[in-house]
Amino acid sequence: MEMFFANGILQPGNEEPVNEEAGSAHKCISIHDRALQYGDGVFETLRIVDGKIPMWKYHQQRLTNAQQILGLPLDDFFAQWQGLISEHLSDVKTACAKLVISRGEGPRGYKIPPQMSLNWWLTVTDLPVRETKNEFKLTLCRHALSRQPRLAGLKHLNRLDQVLARSEWNEQDNFDEGIMFNLDGDVIEGTMSNVFWLKSGQLYTPDLSQEGIDGCVRRWVIDQYRHNSNVVAKAEPKAVTKAVIIEKDAKLDQLLTADAVFLTNSLMGIQQVSQIDGQTIKQSKAVETLSTEFNRQFIQD
Repeated sequence: MEMFFANGILQPGNEEPVNEEAGSAHKCISIHDRALQYGDGVFETLRIVDGKIPMWKYHQQRLTNAQQILGLPLDDFFAQWQGLISEHLSDVKTACAKLVISRGEGPRGYKIPPQMSLNWWLTVTDLPVRETKNEFKLTLCRHALSRQPRLAGLKHLNRLDQVLARSEWNEQDNFDEGIMFNLDGDVIEGTMSNVFWLKSGQLYTPDLSQEGIDGCVRRWVIDQYRHNSNVVAKAEPKAVTKAVIIEKDAKLDQLLTADAVFLTNSLMGIQQVSQIDGQTIKQSKAVETLSTEFNRQFIQD
């Protein structure tokens, strides 16, 4: 399955006919689009089940944050979004989607023109089949994350840090993900995931106020520990505190000596780590319980 939408319009080559009267909405991307010229935009990776996006609340939170920080005019997009889901995706049983939003086309130069028309694209494909693995191994990335507090947390279109870090290992190296550090050598995130660790009943995750992406599943975990005492009790009945501690200056040794380490992102969900840089990491049933609770929202009717 593959569907492609430009500005909310299903494109040729898909199952539904094209509305020729929609005009410019059918174009894909212009060389003058600021997403292509400057990376001026954001994106989201979505998981669909039974025609719904269970984690949309968290995706919308991050998009709203981008609207405020980057000045992206997203109001019309938000008004159009639910109609697209209802009309085109209601029969989709399970899939993943990538949403790319650009500030739009503009003249040459970095300055944002006073009048901009947003462009956005959505690609819907089959959910990737994940291989069932007994071990999930991490390597340590040499490339450090760039520091820009104003953009920290956003999933903007410039991902060169992640591109360079992910290029440090090949498939035959048998690593599943890489840990990225900041310029000070502190643990921040994976190339495509957020990091948590459990120690003496307390859950930790790195501070992302200076760099890194504030992932949707990361915020889901933090919310569960903050508001859902039942989930916390199931996952870690001996928790020192029901809140996740946001750790500044997180060091690699804290992960290597943890009672458990796990990663999160929208497609993998919650993934327990078995090895970091060749060192075995302890396993915890608390992480398995938390993963089960997260996956409940993706059980098909």
